[in-house]
Amino acid sequence: MVTLMQIKQELVVFLRNADLIAVGTRGVTTTTDTGTFSAASSWTLGTSPTLVKNVRSVVVGGNTKVFGDDYTVNYITGVITFTVAQTGVYTIIYDQGSKDRIYPDFPQSHLKLSDFPRIAVDIIGSSSNEFGIGAEITESSYTISVVVYDKNQTDVENMISSVKSDIMDNKKNFYYSAFITPTNTGPLLIGEFGQNKILQRNQDLEVRFSFDGI
Repeated sequence: MVTLMQIKQELVVFLRNADLIAVGTRGVTTTTDTGTFSAASSWTLGTSPTLVKNVRSVVVGGNTKVFGDDYTVNYITGVITFTVAQTGVYTIIYDQGSKDRIYPDFPQSHLKLSDFPRIAVDIIGSSSNEFGIGAEITESSYTISVVVYDKNQTDVENMISSVKSDIMDNKKNFYYSAFITPTNTGPLLIGEFGQNKILQRNQDLEVRFSFDGI
């Protein structure tokens, strides 16, 4: 069963890896772990694993591993778990830090100008339908809103365009979202943040074919 948090977290990690907001602005650093695995079933990232924000790539024995198929990441503990024990020279690249600018929720109203640019991701709607003999399977669809915030209109427009194009270019590469596509683009608004000096625009996404009961 795929959870809402798995869907959101995968999208947040994707946006962080896309560098829509620069690493330095996000307040994170890119780190590389290297070494040699000997039948490793898991790996704890770095010296501060609970500060890991996004894993950029996992390469073992010269082969790039695929998220979901080959490994998963617990971002609470900073542990990578492999679906099959891994042996060979590894290189794992990831970002870590005590803060970020891309989050799986909407910003609070007390934030200041210095807290932006920012990107928020959250599920704003869903629908479910039962089908099959005995209605044992439920298919759910979700509407996700990605909202970008910044002080400059050009930066807002560039970020929201990048969100849409990056999703379109990678829509078949998500593990927890079998079908994801951009839908509505919202209007340019003045937000309640930083003394009403922050602009925002949203790009909505539709996620379909999330099945429970299979």
